[in-house]
This record gives sequence, structure tokens and C-alpha cells, in this order.
Amino acid sequence: HKLDRVIIAFLVLAIGVLLVARFTHPPVSEPAAPATRPPPVTLDDTSPDPAAVGKSVAVLPFVNMSSDPENEYFADGLSEELLNQLAQIPDLQVAGRTSSFSFKGKSEDLRVIGAALGVANVLEGSVRRQRDTVRVTAQLIRVADGFHLWSETYDRTMDDVFAIQDDISSSVAGALKIILDEPARLRMQAAGVRNVDAFVAFQKGKELVQKAHSGTDLIKNMRRSLSHFDRAIELVPDFGAAYWQKTDYYAHLVMDSASTDAERAEGLVNLRMALDEAYRYSSDPSRRAFIDVDRVLFSDDWSPLRDRIEKALAAPGCPEVSWIEVATAIGYAADTADMWARYRQCDPLFMISYIQQALTSFWLGDVDAALEYNREAEVLAGSTPWIAANRQLILLGLGRTGEALALAPEAAKDRYFYGMGSYALPLALSGDIEGARLAMERWQAEHNRDIRSQIHIYAAMGDRARANELAAEMDARPAGPMILLLTAEYCACGAPFDLEATPNFSARLREADITWPVETFIRYPAKDW
Repeated sequence: HKLDRVIIAFLVLAIGVLLVARFTHPPVSEPAAPATRPPPVTLDDTSPDPAAVGKSVAVLPFVNMSSDPENEYFADGLSEELLNQLAQIPDLQVAGRTSSFSFKGKSEDLRVIGAALGVANVLEGSVRRQRDTVRVTAQLIRVADGFHLWSETYDRTMDDVFAIQDDISSSVAGALKIILDEPARLRMQAAGVRNVDAFVAFQKGKELVQKAHSGTDLIKNMRRSLSHFDRAIELVPDFGAAYWQKTDYYAHLVMDSASTDAERAEGLVNLRMALDEAYRYSSDPSRRAFIDVDRVLFSDDWSPLRDRIEKALAAPGCPEVSWIEVATAIGYAADTADMWARYRQCDPLFMISYIQQALTSFWLGDVDAALEYNREAEVLAGSTPWIAANRQLILLGLGRTGEALALAPEAAKDRYFYGMGSYALPLALSGDIEGARLAMERWQAEHNRDIRSQIHIYAAMGDRARANELAAEMDARPAGPMILLLTAEYCACGAPFDLEATPNFSARLREADITWPVETFIRYPAKDW
């Protein structure tokens, strides 16, 4: 009998251990496997401080477990839909898409991911799609110790995908002790597209846009993206984000030096239409505020520009932005610096926010900060022509022309705006005016005729008449005033041309009650106006 009691005691103890393990780590029928699970550890310097990050989450790209690579777009679309839904919850900090998706296909320790994204939790999962059925596995994990706060596996038909999506979002909120009232739940659900084929087409378009911005065939790849965005809009006519993505192509078409006058005119018409539709169908007030800035910038009336810029800069959250950067050149450098600082918190691996923060710091005269932000951009993205050109500009502002010239070979790889000035500007500011002229002419012969760069260079060489002539040519183009404002932003040298040469630009400035030029600490030695 004593032996029986001992055996029973051991059995009870074993059952207890199994039950604890069962509820601590619920079984998952299909592992998501996008990241390495850390063992239970004490928080160290690389782990996010839970008290600092609060209720926060990153949605990692769900892993495509299907044999068909096309389902990769479906998995990405589902991940982005979940991110957009969770971002609607006021009490929840959600890492931006660019940062979260940077871990796609990587087996990274969750503590590293949490520290990099500034979040205490990650939502990860996997998707297996076969014909009309789908298996979705999702799990919410605390990054500090790998503890599973919630997990679930859904075996459903494709008709139930959006119910799965809603359930995951609600479960994440519940696991993080966030109470959703009915209006909040409805706002969260309204953030989704609710059409599988539409968000698959949208993902294909965004892939091409990303490829365009990271390569040299900018216009070509962006043009290819249009068919996917148009397909998404065909399926979901009020797909505001798809209209918003189309605006980027049309804006670049209008600005591109290789575009014909007819292409620019047609592009501006299409740009204005796409901006209006993006504004009309966006459910996010903050995104609407930034879209409204672009609507004014590409219009023929800048009267409401100050009001629109100030409303956008005061808007909460971190929606995708496009041309708000030009506010730096008309007196809003400090405000845009604050905005980009907020974006670095929302989307900490988004390289462009560091580039723009460097530029605003440069405008404000904080050159040390500008160099550091530019260095951080390079850490994130590696050496790129844009980053090299940005560093060139900062060094030129410091009068370090020799160091700036050493960066020319990298900056010259850019075949658009920056490349032409990579050799010419350092030479001009070092006093070698003839060398600058020859460098510019050589670039024009080999590549293109970018008027914006030429205005900079002629101003740097002290050739006021030629700078004014080119500015007048730009002023007469579709959206010319907006492009001239962008030119001034990347010059940061006061007025590279005279207002008398640009009647359209001058009229827009008067409408917006903008004093021109905004004072800056940069001076071009040969420019005496």
C-alpha cells in the first residue's frame, strides 16, 4: 500500500507538470517559424523596457507555407491588413510596416526584434492556402521571455478570411488587456480592404514601387505598378490606399527630366485626380491631412497651403507621407524635424525618416546632428547614392569641399536629381568654376538634363542669368512652382534664382503669404544675390 501511494503521488505530480506546460505553451498545429524563440531570460540592455514601450506590438510578415509562390502576396496582404487594423486601436503602439517587414524571411531572435522596433510583443504566424481552403496560424509572443500570450490555428474556407482577421485583431487586443467598445471595434474592422484579390494586387503593386525606389529604373517600374493598383481599384472602387500609391508615379512623371511636355501635362491631370480620390476614400484623418497638403502643392492656388501644412504637422500617428518635406523650405524646418522624430519612433527602421531628419537638422544649423542622422541612415540601408549626396550637401555647408568631392563617385551613381551635382557642386564651392562647368556638361552628355540640379550648380558658380533662365523654364512647366520649391529645399542656399524670373512661383508664394527666401546659414561663395 505504501508503494501504491508513492506511485499515485508521482503520477499526480507528472500530470500537474504536463498541465502547467500545456497552458503555458499551448500546442500549435503548424509552426509559424519566422523568428527564433529566445529562452526565458532576464531583461538586458538590448531588450525593450516594458514600462517604456507600454502596450505595443509589431506584426511580422506571416510566413507563406504554400507551395505556390503567388501566395506570398496573400500572406503579406493578410499581415498588412492585421497591421492596419491594430493601428486603429488608440491605446496600442504598432510598429510601422517598413520596419516590421524588414524582418521578412529572417530568423532573428525576438529580443533583437523587440529592441529594434521598440515593442514589447510581436504577432507572427503562417498561412497555408490550398484552392478554397486556408490554414492560418497566429501567435502573440512577449519578446522579453518568449512567453505565448495567445495563439490560435484557423482551418477555414477563403470566405472566412476576414472573420479570421477580425478575430486575430480582437484577440491581440484582449491579450494585451485593451478593452474595445463597439465603435472602436467597427473602426478597426473598417481599416481592412475585405477583398482578397484586391489586397493581393495591392501587394504586387507595392513590391514594384519598392523596387523602383531602390533601383535606377524609377519611372519604368512605377509605371508597371499601375496595372496592379488599377486592378485593386477595379475590385474595390473605394480603395483609397491604392489611389494614394498611384500618386507617387504621376508626381515623378511630372518632375522627370526625360518626360515630354505632353506627358507632364497628362501626368498632372492624373495626379490631381488620384489625390482627390485618395483623399475622398481615406478613412484615416491623419492621412487625409497629409494628402491635402499634396493637393494644394500640385494645384494652381496655394492660398490654403499654410493651413494645410500646419494641420498635417499637428496630426497624430504616422501615416504614409509624400511631399510634406518641402515645408522645410518655407519656414517649417523645426516642425518637420519634430514630425520626423515621431516617425522614427513609429517606424524605427524606415531609412527615409533619417534622411529627412538629417536635412531638417541641416536647415536648422545643427550640422553635427545632420551628420549623425545621415550616418544612421547608412547603417540601416548601406551606402546609397541618395545617402552619399545628402552627406555631400552637409559637408559642403561646412565648407569641407574636399571630403564632399571624395563622395562624388558614389553620389554620381544616381541617374536622376543628385548625380549631376556630385562632382560639379564641390568643385564650384571650392572655387574651381571652370571644372564645375565641365563636370556638369559631361554629366549632361552621358545621362540627362535635370534642370533642378543645373539651377543649383549655376547658382553655385555665380551665373545668375543662367540660373534665372532655367528657373523660368521650370516655372512654365506643369507643377513648376512645386518643383522649384523642392529645388530650393535641396539647395538650402537662400534664393538660387530671382522671383522676377518665375511669375507662377511668385504668385503661389503671395497666395500662401510666404516670405522668400527663408533664411539659412548656407552661403555659396560665388553667389552674390
